[in-house]
Amino acid sequence: MWCVLTHYDMECDGVMASITAQMVRELRERTDLPMMECKQALSETDGDGAAALDWLRKKHKGKMAERSGRATGEGRICVHINSDRTVGAIIELQCETTPVAKNEVFVNLADAIAESVALGSEKTPDADKILKQPKIDEQFTTAYGQLRETMKLAKCRRVTGSYLASYIHHDGKSGVLLALDAEPKSDPDKNVAADLCMHTVFTDPMALDREGVPSEEVDRVRREAREIAQAENKPEQIIEKIVNGKVNAFYAERVLVEQLHIKTDEYGKQKIGDVLKQAGVKAVTDMMVMKVGVA
Repeated sequence: MWCVLTHYDMECDGVMASITAQMVRELRERTDLPMMECKQALSETDGDGAAALDWLRKKHKGKMAERSGRATGEGRICVHINSDRTVGAIIELQCETTPVAKNEVFVNLADAIAESVALGSEKTPDADKILKQPKIDEQFTTAYGQLRETMKLAKCRRVTGSYLASYIHHDGKSGVLLALDAEPKSDPDKNVAADLCMHTVFTDPMALDREGVPSEEVDRVRREAREIAQAENKPEQIIEKIVNGKVNAFYAERVLVEQLHIKTDEYGKQKIGDVLKQAGVKAVTDMMVMKVGVA
């Protein structure tokens, strides 16, 4: 067998397949991959553009599998909300390095995944199922071919409600998606929904209200407060007051509607629940906070 490759002409076993510069350029425009890789794909598929795309996808899938064990300590949070703000999704897409996390290709992939989760029906869909959807699978593989880094869909969550609000921090590493019962009243001096989202990312509450706090957490606070008071030989009637005070302080710190709003210049020393009530919001019905690399 003999094979001679000159410019973009390939001759193997007496069969000539002409790989022109235009063909290579068109494949590069479709994939944004290096010229030589596009040329190789066309050469391997006798100049068939569709087959060349398949050849590239298979090649990149193989490379992705080889690199799947690499650490993904970087990434970004992405949110998608539909036009009437009643359905949305928030996802965490991880990668290996900061430059890739900021790359437009990576950002577009994260956007597409978030939209796909929002268009689904599951509250907490399986990440592997999302990535196996044909359009997402193709975009994911293409992105790998361009970025050459391991990428992982670490978390994804679908949220529904009468009015959704979101916030992504400027570095893309933290964000929140909230569902409110009613759209906040408009105020030219305040953006209640946006301010609430920023507050939530900053404080990372454990639950929306007291009912959402795990009972074991409350029991732990009670037990620790009681042990400390007993060790200080406090009277039993005082111990109970101390325990209740510690529990209430715990709720004030970890429950969203009981937290004091961080924007004191705009809202004074008011609890989140009171701020929302004044804005015509009955309740926060769902909340999902995500931070890159945080379980």
